[in-house]
Amino acid sequence: MRVPQHIVDLRREELRSLIRRDGFLPVNEICRRLGVSEATARRDLVAVEANGHITRTYGGALADYNSAFASHDERSGRARPAKARIAGRAVAQMPRTGTIFLDAGTTIQATARALTQRKDLSGLVVVTNSLAAASVLGGTAGVELHVVGGEFLSRQAALMGPRAIKALGDWSFDAAFLGGEGMDAAGISNSHASVAAFQQSVLRRAQQVYFCLDASKLGRATPHRVADWSRPSALISDAPPKRLAAHGIVLPPSKLLRA
Repeated sequence: MRVPQHIVDLRREELRSLIRRDGFLPVNEICRRLGVSEATARRDLVAVEANGHITRTYGGALADYNSAFASHDERSGRARPAKARIAGRAVAQMPRTGTIFLDAGTTIQATARALTQRKDLSGLVVVTNSLAAASVLGGTAGVELHVVGGEFLSRQAALMGPRAIKALGDWSFDAAFLGGEGMDAAGISNSHASVAAFQQSVLRRAQQVYFCLDASKLGRATPHRVADWSRPSALISDAPPKRLAAHGIVLPPSKLLRA
């Protein structure tokens, strides 16, 4: 029996909303959430893509990063207590002096805010591509602040793209603090290639890397892999070890810092 067009339209509008909210959805997840077959899901994706704001990918669909991605203010209200705990643990890993990198993202902005409370800093150089983090850190005693240039993405309050990656070439970091959209057994991932490419450039320039992700990111895999667990990096998270292990993430104590 043919489904009435108004029902199809409502389902496709729900699909558009799901993709814009989550940033990325694989086809099997679309089928589960909407209760449709894979063939129906793919037809709906074609129709939704034709109206803009999403891009079909192999195995799923992406929201347009700068127009549909949840704004910085919208994301900052999510998991706020967990982000504050992660931020406190991250700041405890920072040196008094040296050069560190702070990523864009609301967990790292919380880290920047926590850093302003440290009183023992002595010429710590902080490099960031986050205007939100820069606005928090500006004028902090003992901090020399630098912002890398690049294309401004308003909803992320961040600078990205080839120019930002080129600007990183002037730096090397004692430590880098990075966010992510997903973490699973394969490692850390983000929805969009430009973010992953920028973070990978930071990884190549950092002696020590700390990924700061709250438990809501656990078990989520987005299309662009940033790093696997084999590289010399650590995870700072509020997710309990048993829950991480259930998702295939088993790290030694030196690489897992519980928030």
